[in-house]
Amino acid sequence: MNQEKLQERLLTAADSAKDAGEVIRLLQQGADVHGTDSFGLTPLMRAALFNSSANVIKALVDAGADVFEREPQYKSTALQLAANHNPSPDIIDALVEAGSDVHDVNYLGENALIMAVNSGNETKVISALIRAGSDVNARDYQDRSALDYARMSRRRYVVKILKAAGAR
Repeated sequence: MNQEKLQERLLTAADSAKDAGEVIRLLQQGADVHGTDSFGLTPLMRAALFNSSANVIKALVDAGADVFEREPQYKSTALQLAANHNPSPDIIDALVEAGSDVHDVNYLGENALIMAVNSGNETKVISALIRAGSDVNARDYQDRSALDYARMSRRRYVVKILKAAGAR
């Protein structure tokens, strides 16, 4: 199989593989864990966005995927992408365990918690980020916090969770 097809298969597996086996096989065949798609997303970033398997995240990290690498548009990390889009708290936990920084911000000044709340992600993802030590009072470039976004979207339960975690 040529390198381009191998890389495309890795990116697809990162999106949807139910276990790490397929990802590991593709990496052993020479797929590049640092390769990117046409949007500049690495296999780890795509797994963070679309996959619910923490084992896929772990396999990519074990193969050398960089949890600090940023996508080109908003300069978000895999953790921020997961917080913005992936409904699985296991992905958040796997990325944090791999060394992702919950305090890191993208170029809009958004940390993962702000992104999770602002995008309407699952409460369990928000709770996972709080348990991981996210700053509940961090503010983005618009001087808005996760609590501000929760209030604006009328997510009363999220407001309650954030306040219980010390948001003000």
